[in-house]
Amino acid sequence: MNWLIATRAVSHAIVAAVITFNQVHNGELGLTSLALFGILYFSASLGTYLLDRRKKLTSTSLGLPLIAPILVSTLAVIAGTTNLSQLVAFRWLTGLLMLGFVITELMVAKKVGRKTLEGREAVITAVASAIMLGIALGIDVGEVPLIGFFGAYNAILAVHLGISAATPKK
Repeated sequence: MNWLIATRAVSHAIVAAVITFNQVHNGELGLTSLALFGILYFSASLGTYLLDRRKKLTSTSLGLPLIAPILVSTLAVIAGTTNLSQLVAFRWLTGLLMLGFVITELMVAKKVGRKTLEGREAVITAVASAIMLGIALGIDVGEVPLIGFFGAYNAILAVHLGISAATPKK
């Protein structure tokens, strides 16, 4: 079992559940879910790193994908406390997060090799993130669908990463 991918899958699953079971899908929920995701993603990665006694984790798979969630969650907290339009802030911060995921996951895939299990997982994550990037910045959907698409994105990645984490290495 790949514990780093498993804990990141749990981060996606928690955010998807928060969005799914919340009655109101507005900009405030969007910014809160971005902040929650950044905190959970960082905690999952840090916890897995600290518990890794064999030091098997590479800096590429551990450090690079953390940059965008930490930056976006910090900006989401700032945007939530200012007079910015929460929907506009959510839209742009989601686009920034997805762009960060596309870039870092493609870098991870290039570093570990696209034919490896970790490389294929990174490419699939990059493609899903690129689709969400197009939805967030390219299509003018309403507030409720945009938050819903972000929840669906997290649910899809939770399942994908969960399966990837449980798949035995060949």
